[in-house]
Amino acid sequence: MPERPSDGEEDDVGTKILWYLKHIDGRHPWSASGRYGLDFARLVRTAQALDQVGFYGALHGTSTNDPLVSVASLIAVTTRLRFLIPVYPGLTNPRQLAKQALTFDQYSGGRLLINVVNGQDPQLRPYGQLVAHEDRYGLSADYWRIFTDFYEGRSSVYDETYLDTRAITGEQTQVGAPISVDHLGVLPYGPFQHPHVPLWGAGASAAGQEHAGRVVEVYLAFLRGFDEVKDQVVAAHAAATRHGREFQGVGIHGSVIVRRTEQQAKDAFYEGFVAVGAEQFAADANERLKTITGGRFDLTTFVAPDAQRQGWIDALRAGRLPALDQLQIEPGVYAGLTEFIPLLDFGGQGSASYLVGSGEQVAAQLRRYREEIPGVDRFIFSAWPIEQEALAVADYLFPYVDDLEQ
Repeated sequence: MPERPSDGEEDDVGTKILWYLKHIDGRHPWSASGRYGLDFARLVRTAQALDQVGFYGALHGTSTNDPLVSVASLIAVTTRLRFLIPVYPGLTNPRQLAKQALTFDQYSGGRLLINVVNGQDPQLRPYGQLVAHEDRYGLSADYWRIFTDFYEGRSSVYDETYLDTRAITGEQTQVGAPISVDHLGVLPYGPFQHPHVPLWGAGASAAGQEHAGRVVEVYLAFLRGFDEVKDQVVAAHAAATRHGREFQGVGIHGSVIVRRTEQQAKDAFYEGFVAVGAEQFAADANERLKTITGGRFDLTTFVAPDAQRQGWIDALRAGRLPALDQLQIEPGVYAGLTEFIPLLDFGGQGSASYLVGSGEQVAAQLRRYREEIPGVDRFIFSAWPIEQEALAVADYLFPYVDDLEQ
């Protein structure tokens, strides 16, 4: 059995860079024509490349395939790469998840990280989880407390939580009578990571920040304009303080295109738009706008919330792609495309923002985030094709990150 890691990820002070890992891949996976077919061998090869070139870890995105099964299949072909997997609280019993997490950590040497994803009705209803939206954060807090109890070797109870089992009927339990799981005892092994698998998670709204301050060890913010990210992180720290806690770290989640020169990076970034073309881009944007507005608006009638996004709409209406300078959010940061957002980020959530530049320029951006936003010490990036762009980051960016932590 591998030696158990010591307590204290919070003691690490280097810059941690994680990459994206998922079956959905391609040169331009936001369009069907630019997407590769499913290929497990490519997933293995990509994980091995990330492991070898120095990434701290890999985020497996939510997908039609199971993230935990996918990353578990990569334990034996990697040696040090950590795996950050998304978990919707409540879909797996917390005791069962603790057992799975402990097993993963035993086999991998403690390389599991969990991304707390509270989800929305479209993701949760197919699994029969019908918890009202306003109760979802409460369920999550209950769930992760029970999970960590079991992972850390304690027994726990579901009574008086959103996971309460008093509705269970049976020979040993009367309807309405409280039931605990103390009689099951603790799990027969563990903990492995101390005190438990680190919980990472986002939350941009006031309620989301409050939940993160109560639950997660590593707070995540999507890449956007610098001041907006800073304000969000400061507010999240304040929420943690209200709960008598401190984050172990803060991560920024976005995309990146890095090349030897700034112009090469800009050309590579914009090529993703050219490949889709104005006509297809407008069609995708039209469908997205109808979806997010419940059919009330489409591309011809929608009015964007700000002048920049309105400029994108006007260009598409005229049969043109937005020009590169129209996509710039601030120097070095651009609005772009990802495989899970098939058009520009009209919603303004920042999930499709890119750092674009030379290795020196992007490294300077990372230093600014680290030095001027409290707690920032890690970055989760993506770009496509996944392996090819990861290797570009290793070649052009890593040499300029003096404190890169592996």
